[in-house]
Amino acid sequence: MIVLSPRWLWCAETGLREGAHLIIAGDRIADIVSERPNGDAQRIELPDGLLMPGLINLHNHAFSAPLFRGLADDIQPGDLPGHILFSLLMPLGDLVSEIMSAEAIGDAVEMSLLESLMTGTTAMLDIWRPQQHEFVPRATGLGLRTWSCPYLFTQPNLTMDEAGQPAWRGADASDASFDFVMRLHAERHQGPDGLASIGFGPHGPDSNSPALLRRIDRAARELGAIVSIHCAQNPMEVAAVKAAHGKGSVAHIADCGLLRPGVILGHAMFATDEEIAMVRDAGSTIASCPLGFARSGRGVPLARFLESGVRLGIGTDGVTLDMVDELRAAAMLAKTQSGRAGFGSAERLLTAATRDAADALQRPDLGRLTPGSRADVVMFDLSRPRYQPVWNPLRALLTNGQGSDAHTVITAGEIRVRDRQLQRGDAAAITRRGRAAIEAVWAEAARRGAIPASLAAQREFA
Repeated sequence: MIVLSPRWLWCAETGLREGAHLIIAGDRIADIVSERPNGDAQRIELPDGLLMPGLINLHNHAFSAPLFRGLADDIQPGDLPGHILFSLLMPLGDLVSEIMSAEAIGDAVEMSLLESLMTGTTAMLDIWRPQQHEFVPRATGLGLRTWSCPYLFTQPNLTMDEAGQPAWRGADASDASFDFVMRLHAERHQGPDGLASIGFGPHGPDSNSPALLRRIDRAARELGAIVSIHCAQNPMEVAAVKAAHGKGSVAHIADCGLLRPGVILGHAMFATDEEIAMVRDAGSTIASCPLGFARSGRGVPLARFLESGVRLGIGTDGVTLDMVDELRAAAMLAKTQSGRAGFGSAERLLTAATRDAADALQRPDLGRLTPGSRADVVMFDLSRPRYQPVWNPLRALLTNGQGSDAHTVITAGEIRVRDRQLQRGDAAAITRRGRAAIEAVWAEAARRGAIPASLAAQREFA
């Protein structure tokens, strides 16, 4: 039994409470009581602690975080021959699959997962390439609850045409990518009682044929699996879908069966108000990643999402892995876009990152501090000067806080982080291995020209 005694407890279901104690038995929350419980237990008391459901990162690319850290920032005119996604992010990802060993990829991924866990994330939906399959054991080893949604492609090779526009080429990979996910599900999916779940990650409506999207829909329904698909994420995709199918991206995936509960749309950055309403009415979810687009000079339409009533989750998209940072960015965008100081409140966005994200994953046993819910929780320490004095702990966390103030992180009823220290594994060694893996691939990518010369010149490679 574990007893957590913070100053404040919060979840979207029950609101903010003060002076209560949360009891964990096995992998479940057993009770919340006002009197200090007696009996043998592991006890963690934090006088300025804020206890809440663990944060759920609803759209991430763990391997991309260290790979593009600094490299994809402050891009100047002329640094890239086209859109950052098509001229740097995707091509470099392709090269990595060729030159990195599975172990090295795993080392880089584990460093990202460590950062997530140490900053209060307890669950994550991650989209990755088949060569990054080490994600599953590395995440499970750290104790993170994950949904792996490997990419599926009809045409897997992305190049730039003479006009600087994206062009999908290559042999049809529909069967190979579909079969990979089906094998992975059979071998690695643990279901609700485990930490690892496997879903489908069709890259987008422009890179997957209608036949493949419908095949994914049928299999996902049969398996009860989550589907994550980038949709309306950039103008080129929207134009390509319109040219090929005569309709917008949201309507197209709806025609393929992929606008329904259990489907999460990545970004929807260029979705119209009508399309956002379609997502809402179908019971799907939008996963928005503010910092990923802000890095390229664009603000995601947070105010429109919130105003529409669509179910909204927040992801880090492999930029920062600190969900507190991401939620703060979401709050600032919502306020500035709406012109209303009270819009995008701390409570609303924390709800998006806990209960609403759990519901998007069709897991009502997560994202809550209620008896019977899974014991995935985080306790932030608000004792530092940047928080004091505390008027409202939720506002204090999102306005002034840092994910590194996660004092205690518990998943599946097991303490993974205590007093800011990793309880299973050597955090310093994980970081050393991850750093070495990425620095090696940076050097090789620069040598091969996969990193444009104007960017490579900004760093001296050994």
